[in-house]
Amino acid sequence: MIKTNLLHPWFITGLIDAEGSFGVAIIKDDSRSSGFAISIFLEMGLNFKDKDLLLRIKNTLGVGNIYHNKSDNTFKWKVSNLSDISNVILPFLNKYSLVTQKRADYEIFTQIAKLLENKQHMNCKGLQDIVNLKASLNLGLKDKNKTYFPNTIPVPKHTVPFKGIPDSFWLAGFAEGEACFYLSIYKSLKSKLGYAVQLVFKITQHNRDNELLKGISEYLACGRVENRKTNASDFTVNSFKSFEEKIIPFFTNYPLQGSKLLNFQDFKEVVGIMKDKGHLNKKGLQKINLIKSNMNFGREENKE
Repeated sequence: MIKTNLLHPWFITGLIDAEGSFGVAIIKDDSRSSGFAISIFLEMGLNFKDKDLLLRIKNTLGVGNIYHNKSDNTFKWKVSNLSDISNVILPFLNKYSLVTQKRADYEIFTQIAKLLENKQHMNCKGLQDIVNLKASLNLGLKDKNKTYFPNTIPVPKHTVPFKGIPDSFWLAGFAEGEACFYLSIYKSLKSKLGYAVQLVFKITQHNRDNELLKGISEYLACGRVENRKTNASDFTVNSFKSFEEKIIPFFTNYPLQGSKLLNFQDFKEVVGIMKDKGHLNKKGLQKINLIKSNMNFGREENKE
């Protein structure tokens, strides 16, 4: 059943923090007075299962379009109209501010939008100013644009200080994009059945958002944050007591809105089975194993 109700604004910001991307395209166009066409956009791509969630974002904000990428069966919500960006997206994200380091990209994006609004891209200086900003956005300039603009000096990109989780709905939206509920069934000599069940809730981020993960741990009052050998950090919860007292109540009060809600419901069911010691008998373990087989990637495979 398709949900048509509007989304909480903080949920949208949380999901943009997780899955959104701010982009600027600079394309050679001799028909333009400057010799280049410039466009900006905010986009968010999600699995085909979450097309309805993208439609709800579009309906809530009233801007953007939904596109289907048939090559990988994903859907994308994209806002590329300058008026929509200036009059809807920027005021929205100024009020419901991004929390992750993505805010640094947003601030650069905002400067570019203002230059475009004021038609600064139509003169050489304004065009170079936009290119200098673009050079610090996401992955920077493409090689072709580096050739076109050899005097480019990327603007400084600052680190965004973490100021706390602004709202529980933000965390729900962020978890929709970044969190993972999963369980494992492994051999255990301590169990009479020879198997044990381990539940895990995890959010992984680049090390630049390590303070954010610590903030999430403090906000939920559970879990731990660990650095990997790579440039990533994990916020992990695997305490059964924390699932009962923190994780399950939180996502019950501030529900996930996309396909990840199904994984949470399965996860919650397993917590209930384990609370009743069902994992210690054969029937209960078989039920948990069946639930596990239909979670995450298993849900996609079984649907197909």
